[in-house]
Amino acid sequence: MKTTRVGIENGRATFAFEAVKKAKEGGVKDFKAYRSYVKKMPSLIQVNGFGQALAFCFQKGKEYDAIYSTLRDWLKEKYKDKFKDKEFVEVVISLSSAEYRAWTMEALALLNWMRKFADGMAKQGE
Repeated sequence: MKTTRVGIENGRATFAFEAVKKAKEGGVKDFKAYRSYVKKMPSLIQVNGFGQALAFCFQKGKEYDAIYSTLRDWLKEKYKDKFKDKEFVEVVISLSSAEYRAWTMEALALLNWMRKFADGMAKQGE
């Protein structure tokens, strides 16, 4: 069981690192804003819910779009069968309560890694 958890965490960490690195290397115009938004996302999810937070990211665009895309790509990789020709937000709002909670926890876990890497990469650039 422990090996599985370690494998999942390593997968999350690797995915988060690559996503933040891509953002830092030109995927977003303002990495400082991106870093700030990555740090705010967990609170946004906890206060408003995962679906509302995604809708907010979708609406805002720019640096938020990079976060939205990262969450979408990670969850799509984990739950391929749920995405059959559907938009990310559409998939999320159609989840059962148990699935919604699981996806929320998965997003928060990924964002935790993204926050750590964004902080580290921002400090390297100073």
